[in-house]
Amino acid sequence: MHFMLLIFAVLLCLVVWGFFHSDPTGVPRARLLALNVAILALAVVAGGIIGYVLYLDASVVKAGEKGLAVYLGIMAGGTAALIIVAAGGMLRNLVIFPLSRRERPTPGA
Repeated sequence: MHFMLLIFAVLLCLVVWGFFHSDPTGVPRARLLALNVAILALAVVAGGIIGYVLYLDASVVKAGEKGLAVYLGIMAGGTAALIIVAAGGMLRNLVIFPLSRRERPTPGA
């Protein structure tokens, strides 16, 4: 269980790092910041809700194993958050700010 949580923490760090290091250039910074905050807020809220619902369900089914219920809630909620951040980053770069809608960088500037 500890090894899986370690792998999850590493994946979380990599996905969040990739999300911020793949910001599109040549787009309005205010819109980009607002979209980044919205994606991260959606990921945290959805991950929390999914994890909590799974925790409650696992607590009822196996009442004597609270540790397993907590583990399942963390892993499920965290996985949902990772998927939302990754999908939101792709949506941001490919649909909302596609290459055709970005300003061209001026050479030498």
